[in-house]
Amino acid sequence: MVEQRSNEEFAPAPAPSYLARSGSRIPVRSGCRSIWLSDFHLGTHGCKAAALLDFLQHHEAETLYLVGDIVDGWKAGPSWYWSSAQKRVVEEIAAWRRRGTRVEVIPGNHDDLSLLEALFGFAPTLDELIHRTAEGRRMLVIHGHQFDGALASARMWKSDQTYSLALRINRWCSDEPAERCDRQGSLSTYLKYRFKRAVEYFSYFDDRSVIEAARRTRADGVICGHVHRAEQRLIGPIWYVNDGDWVHSRTALTEDYRGGLRLLRWDQSGDRAHERAMIDQAEAS
Repeated sequence: MVEQRSNEEFAPAPAPSYLARSGSRIPVRSGCRSIWLSDFHLGTHGCKAAALLDFLQHHEAETLYLVGDIVDGWKAGPSWYWSSAQKRVVEEIAAWRRRGTRVEVIPGNHDDLSLLEALFGFAPTLDELIHRTAEGRRMLVIHGHQFDGALASARMWKSDQTYSLALRINRWCSDEPAERCDRQGSLSTYLKYRFKRAVEYFSYFDDRSVIEAARRTRADGVICGHVHRAEQRLIGPIWYVNDGDWVHSRTALTEDYRGGLRLLRWDQSGDRAHERAMIDQAEAS
């Protein structure tokens, strides 16, 4: 049995060390067996490309899973935004491939396959796949829009206008520091809370769909993204793990060489990471 812990417990990890090489400070990369990243939304102002690039420069893995919504095809056209940091993210992933990392791309509902191929040089061929951890667990890897509830699947909610509004609301909800919001107890704080809850309501997952997908593929758990909310929990006997996003939470899921899964939250500078043991072989009985 695997111990389940609260999603709120994040312990600080040691700051990454550095090597001096030719007068420059080069970060030592933390080695992982596997890494899952999703929801970059490259091509938008919301993408935290600098933090994502910093995370990639501090890590390496045998397999890198890009779990959907990597390039935001909904923003192709006049609203498309492309920064030097986003360009460097694409170049860094290409460098991972040259160093021998297997890169697997799972398409999301925002992905445009032609844009993916143009930027990365290859396009996804599967909508889902099975990852077997070092200790033998079968984990279904899928973007997650397939689990949307009935309201989230509505045509209106899938429109670019509604999606853009949701992002603006989310940015607005994050603008004011939490401490000041708690002190003020203002009307704006209350409205922000209500709007944020409304957005979450429209993007909830149908747990029955998660269970059905796991049973269909005979998986022990599901790893996905899509809802921009990193978490882990049990749905009956099925492990549900969401790797979060790089628009709001700046989180990733990693697997060590024993098969332990950890959720990492990366800050803008990369000076520190907060990590949380999720599924650890040493704690399984």
